[in-house]
Amino acid sequence: MSKLAELEAILYAAGRPLTLTELCEYLKLNSEEEVAKLVRMLAEEYKSSGSPLEVRLLPGGRAVLQLRMEYSRVAKGFSPKPLLTRGPLRTLSFIALYQPIEQRRIIEARGSHAYRHLRMLEEMGLITRERQGRKTIVRTTPEFADYLGLSRDSRRMKRQLRSLFKRLELRELERRR
Repeated sequence: MSKLAELEAILYAAGRPLTLTELCEYLKLNSEEEVAKLVRMLAEEYKSSGSPLEVRLLPGGRAVLQLRMEYSRVAKGFSPKPLLTRGPLRTLSFIALYQPIEQRRIIEARGSHAYRHLRMLEEMGLITRERQGRKTIVRTTPEFADYLGLSRDSRRMKRQLRSLFKRLELRELERRR
């Protein structure tokens, strides 16, 4: 069995991001750079085949095999864990940009349906809600960063999100033409 096939099997079975250190250990390789090279090779194979799956090298030296975002609507009914649809994703994006943020501000901005979004996002492990006196403070979790392949550093994450939103906005404008 090739190391590339072993890597694919490990990432598939894990169902979550794994560190390059963990992968190096499981694959019995000598360095994280060897693992990173294999991850990039596997990512290219998935990309060139047009697969709905993707392999990503995440910030912080982690790798993951996941469903491409554009296929989430098709697959959501078959997933054992809920996939994000447009509404909860917008609520999550709002939280990520303005965190830490009071829950009251989220509801004011997103509407009362955001209560459902918050419950779902918390169940998915993408946000935390913490009582501080009479306020509830909402933040994203490290799993959120992993889910979208973003930095776990909040300042860097916000820059990445703003850049992503600009690209998405441009794509939407071009599509409407």
